[in-house]
Amino acid sequence: MPSASPSAAPRGHDTPISRFETIRVSDPLGRRRRVAYTDAVHRPARSVLAITAAIASSLATLLPWPVQAAPPPAFGPERTADRWAERAAVDPPASVAEQRLEMPVFRLVVPFRTQKDGSRWQTSNCGPATLGMLLDGFGIGDQPTDDLRTQAHIYQGTLGMRTGTGLDHVAHVGEDLGVKAHGLYTSEGSFRTWAIGDVVAELRQGRPVMPLVRLYLVPGYEGLAPRWGHYILLTGIGPEGFYFSDSLKTDPAAGTSGVISERQLTSAMAASHIPGQAVAFSGPKPLPVWTP
Repeated sequence: MPSASPSAAPRGHDTPISRFETIRVSDPLGRRRRVAYTDAVHRPARSVLAITAAIASSLATLLPWPVQAAPPPAFGPERTADRWAERAAVDPPASVAEQRLEMPVFRLVVPFRTQKDGSRWQTSNCGPATLGMLLDGFGIGDQPTDDLRTQAHIYQGTLGMRTGTGLDHVAHVGEDLGVKAHGLYTSEGSFRTWAIGDVVAELRQGRPVMPLVRLYLVPGYEGLAPRWGHYILLTGIGPEGFYFSDSLKTDPAAGTSGVISERQLTSAMAASHIPGQAVAFSGPKPLPVWTP
């Protein structure tokens, strides 16, 4: 298994984000697959997880910047007894609130959360911060970003490392906390490759979509180096494309009013390290809907 170096923006970087890393791990079904990480976070369900997180955080503060990470351990049966990935691929949809949005222009109202919160992990927390937005929107509050990161990185095997979070682990934590993930896997258990029509279909069912994108292809980031990866949250359909929220922003108005065209979104998703990867989320109640 090749080693993976954790991603970290250089000191003084104006836009701290996480760089893509690709490693090989064994997934919960025992298959070997390439995994691209872009960021991370958790809420310990048991006191032992909280203690583990505290110890890891203390050790991390003693490590020099940047941290050089060893490859994460392979996922064994003892860490995947619930076979979450298998269930996510084949289980019937959970009982969650559904809706059908037929209007030509709309946006799902999701509270904003920034990853730039001063945390040690803010350069690589787009996944946990975006999941936090969704949980807040669905009424599942009191989930700090760093707690979400901890839980996701326990699943990922990278607790205490300054690295990003795989989308499958973000989705896993979301389901632990009461939201339903849609479209991450095919019926065979491999990652699904999304098309624009899939994004539209999920949004029209009231489900925000979280895609893996190449950041320099997202509007506003054209000057960045092509290696950076990111998660955004697609929340609606507008006259010029899709509305999205962006945890790299610090102002809620700017962070919830992004617009990306169909062409730009197609390019940004296709150029990511796992091309076309995305997941949609539904919750126990419908999200409010803005219309012009």
